[in-house]
Amino acid sequence: MDKNHQPRTRREKKAEGTAPKKRLRPLRWLAYTAFAVVYIYVSTILWIFVGPFHGLRDYLIQSVDATRHAYLLRPLSLYTVSEATVKKYALSSNLSGPTIPVADIKRENYTNIKDNTIKVITYQAPTFKAFILLVRDPKRIRVVATKYLHQRGETVQQMVEDAHAVAGINAGGFVDTNWQGTGAYPEGITITDGHLVALSGSKTAPQPVIAFTKEGQMIAGSYSLSQLRSLGVVQCVGFGPVLVENGKEVPVQAGWDRNPRTAIGQAKDGTVIMIVTDGRYATGPNDAGATYEDVANLMLKYHADIAANLDGGSSSTMVYEGKVLNRPVDILGERSVATSIVVMPSKGGANSNG
Repeated sequence: MDKNHQPRTRREKKAEGTAPKKRLRPLRWLAYTAFAVVYIYVSTILWIFVGPFHGLRDYLIQSVDATRHAYLLRPLSLYTVSEATVKKYALSSNLSGPTIPVADIKRENYTNIKDNTIKVITYQAPTFKAFILLVRDPKRIRVVATKYLHQRGETVQQMVEDAHAVAGINAGGFVDTNWQGTGAYPEGITITDGHLVALSGSKTAPQPVIAFTKEGQMIAGSYSLSQLRSLGVVQCVGFGPVLVENGKEVPVQAGWDRNPRTAIGQAKDGTVIMIVTDGRYATGPNDAGATYEDVANLMLKYHADIAANLDGGSSSTMVYEGKVLNRPVDILGERSVATSIVVMPSKGGANSNG
């Protein structure tokens, strides 16, 4: 018998027949795994957005909008969330607060302040860490916008460098093409050194703003462009809501919980209070973030007579002497934004840490 044509044994034939099944096993497990992942994802999305836990759904919608990525909400929810619902919870629709009539605003003049001190404070609370700048001379405050206006934003650090400033925080909101949050288009009224830099929304109706007059007085509330002009406003960004008014906390009805926060206020003596908090567990389990009430109370601790909320979440950033003090929560690091509020240098000034 030819050795090259020996009959195969039953064991050899069985082994040969089962080989394709062994090769199919990895593919089968891969298919099972993919099915399980898709099933878990779909069921979780439906549980959150369609299930009975409306509070969880609302919180997630608000949180995504606060990161300026509202365009993700509908595909993230498998299109179970309507466009009307997205607009209902849009951050820009929930910034209004109490507004003092222009005629009732007591005008203050801080042009004679000669103290150029900036005090830097780190404050540790049970659920967040805050970084605070106390700027004694409010005339050093300036609003700056990205130099790539209508193209893309810049980081706070870049804007501080562009302006040759010594410090800065992120400022107003921005609503870009398809809600993608690239920082190209500032939201509301933006004024720098008395010049209108950007205007979205109505030209005549009041909009939520945080502003400073040429005498260094902070204004916060909903005001029209013409009203801001009549008050002598030279620096302005669009955001809110008001957190402190006439030295008292203003309750905020919006449902946002703990998050990174940015806020600005002013004491009766003219001192500007700039606050940025960490949050979203960026630095550990005791770093959930701050509520509006937390920030308002912190403002009152440093004697704010007026204070207002600025854009927060992944936008929250504080820069001082070339360094980012807080821990930004954007996955890419310091986020590009549309506007910043910076502190300009002043000859003979003194800085101190506390």
